[in-house]
Amino acid sequence: MTTPHLPLAREIDRVPSSRVPLDAGQEARYQRLAEEATMIDVHQHPMILPEDVGRLTEYLRANVYSWGYEAVRQGGWTAVTTANMFRCLVSNPDMSFAEFDDILTEVGLMLSDVDRQEDVVKVSNASEIEAARQQGKTGFMPTLEHLAIGKDINRLDILYSAGVRLAGLTYNRKNYIGDGQNERNAGGLSEFGVEVVRRMNQLGMCIDVSHASIPTAMDAIEFSEAPITFSHNASYTLRPTTRTRRDEELVACARKGGLIAITAVPNSLSDDPKQDINCVLDHYDYMVNLVGVDHVAIGTDTNVGDHVDFHHYVLNRPYDDLPAPYLDGLESPADGQNIIRGLVSRGHSDDDILKIVGGNALDFFRRVMG
Repeated sequence: MTTPHLPLAREIDRVPSSRVPLDAGQEARYQRLAEEATMIDVHQHPMILPEDVGRLTEYLRANVYSWGYEAVRQGGWTAVTTANMFRCLVSNPDMSFAEFDDILTEVGLMLSDVDRQEDVVKVSNASEIEAARQQGKTGFMPTLEHLAIGKDINRLDILYSAGVRLAGLTYNRKNYIGDGQNERNAGGLSEFGVEVVRRMNQLGMCIDVSHASIPTAMDAIEFSEAPITFSHNASYTLRPTTRTRRDEELVACARKGGLIAITAVPNSLSDDPKQDINCVLDHYDYMVNLVGVDHVAIGTDTNVGDHVDFHHYVLNRPYDDLPAPYLDGLESPADGQNIIRGLVSRGHSDDDILKIVGGNALDFFRRVMG
């Protein structure tokens, strides 16, 4: 598949990605659960990247994008959120300063493409996800890496009317709403940020604090009348980085009915040059023990393309800080059902696995979106 000018990454088998080994009894459980599960990824990037990620901005400027429908189907997903944000790189190399028009354009172009698919449908709530499953279709739920509304709160209503149902409050740096995770002297929500939280509650839009500073995340948990989510994070206790979250944040989120979804970004959870899905499964085990199984979900943050090159070219990370070329066993959306295999191998019960891989997300969406 290509755009008019650039070859794109392969959706399936871009690199060798292994399956979690199971014995005969476990394999039978996996097969049964894969048939029964409603699989939901609360944070995924299904835009197909160029084969050469160094030409991503060139690709984005063309406004002709392809979406990883084949990878999503291969992964067994019932529905995925779409974490739209990449087109902002056309106007600004720092995604923290995304332009509203860029985000709205990307969402619009994606939904126009979804409308042309026979077996893919836009979904806006739990009921529509369940309907898509019954119809044998895959649901795409428009979501944003973070809100790019500047200081205009009415832009929330515009995004909602465009189908956006979940959005991060910040990316890595400060905006009008609050502080991102990389601010040197991090503060909490601004007064405008409190208004944004209340408007999102009124609209039925899920609040995501995955990239928020600790004070901003704790403020959002306090001020939101609805549960909120860490849509693509992991445990700071297991892996102390700027992208993982402290126990007190996670427990506070769960106490108010929130959802914590586990990321699978290569090199985010391990420094092993041959890292695999086990480093992700460690965080599922930890999170279930910390906050209870009812608050744990999937938020892979996977790309369709070379995620390591994305971090190098877009986030300016040197290759020396990226020891593994990919995360074996959970390299892309196409590996989604390997999470079920992994949870089976770790001894989680059938009921708990069905909750983690989609049941909890469905319940969260019902409570927030209506």
